[in-house]
Amino acid sequence: MKPHTRFAILFMLLLGLLPGLVCGGTDSSTVTGSIGGEVMITPNLTSQKMRFRIYPTFKSVPPPATSEALDDERRNVVIYLESTPSITAIHHSSDDLKIAQLGETFLPNVLPVVKGSTVEFPNQDPIFHNVFSLSKTKSFDLGRYPKGSSRSVTFDQPGIVPVFCHLHSNMSAIILVLDNPFFAVPGSDGSYLINDIPPGSYKLIAWHQRSKPSEHRVQVVAGQTTELKLLIPIADDREPRR
Repeated sequence: MKPHTRFAILFMLLLGLLPGLVCGGTDSSTVTGSIGGEVMITPNLTSQKMRFRIYPTFKSVPPPATSEALDDERRNVVIYLESTPSITAIHHSSDDLKIAQLGETFLPNVLPVVKGSTVEFPNQDPIFHNVFSLSKTKSFDLGRYPKGSSRSVTFDQPGIVPVFCHLHSNMSAIILVLDNPFFAVPGSDGSYLINDIPPGSYKLIAWHQRSKPSEHRVQVVAGQTTELKLLIPIADDREPRR
């Protein structure tokens, strides 16, 4: 076999092996880890808020009792990692983020997003709504708009953004703007999982609007899932404030 022929064969073999060598080192399941477990919450009692109706002939209909429409406190819990230089710099794009207005209710009640995300506020009620916030993190007023319309807001600073409706005092929601994409909301069974975390030591925070944040130090190991059970003690809304 001529030298140039042997060289050509070797070159072609290297081309075939190179993608495998490159891709083999970037498998997220081997270079990153996960944190998962179960969220348990204490029973909570909520005081009944007085409702002032601007549209007396409109009877708000509760959303269907399925999936995300369930009035389940676990859906109001957000588990996230406190930011570090290594994970804050990770790019993340958020798609299809929205808080709908349905049955004179914001759905979902709590929405975690990454800094820089845009959230839609579609009106699905046969009445007008006026979504606004006076938060220092993001202040906005979307004005009155009817059923079938939607308006949006971009959240460019981390923090807590309480959301209300000028026309319906009983409506409220919270947008939790985070610095990084490593967060989760528990499922209906209480389970949660945060994937693709670079190995290292982190502070994990379990947040609920009526609870003191629960903080835990966790170690993430490549190729493994760190198991952590979380208990969220929710305050009774009727207890006197001190």
